[in-house]
Amino acid sequence: MLVLGSRPAIAQAPQQGGGYIQGWVYGFDMYDQLVPLEWANVTASDGVYQFVAATSANGGYEMFVPAGTYNLTVSAPGYKSYSRSIGVSDGSSSTVTVYLYESGIPVPEFPAQAIVLLVMLGVAAALFTKKATKRRLYS
Repeated sequence: MLVLGSRPAIAQAPQQGGGYIQGWVYGFDMYDQLVPLEWANVTASDGVYQFVAATSANGGYEMFVPAGTYNLTVSAPGYKSYSRSIGVSDGSSSTVTVYLYESGIPVPEFPAQAIVLLVMLGVAAALFTKKATKRRLYS
C-alpha cells in the first residue's frame, strides 16, 4: 500500500553473515602478577577492512566481523604486541585470550618539559617555605 506524503522506502543491502570474536587480554605487571589490561587495542584486519575494539575494565573485548580470515593484533602501551591469524565463518564464535609481556620500553607519564617544571616548582616551594620559617623565627 502506498501512502502519499510518506518517505520512500529505503532499499537495504542484503545482510552478510559473519562471526563473533571475543576474549580477554592480560598482562604481567612489574610484580610479575597477571592483571587484566584496560584500553588495550584489539584489531582484526583482512587486508581490506579493519575492525577495532578496546578492552574494558576486566580486560574483555568483543567484535562481530564478516566471514573470512583475519590477522588479529593486540597491543597496549608498555607491552609487546601479539598477532595471530583467525578464521571466522558464518555463525561462529571464537574466544581468543591473550597474555602480553612487558616490552621493557618505559612509558613516560609526563613529557620531559613537565618534569623540569615540576622540579623547578619543588625548589621554589622549598625556598618559599624556608624564607617563611625564617621570618617567623625572627619576628
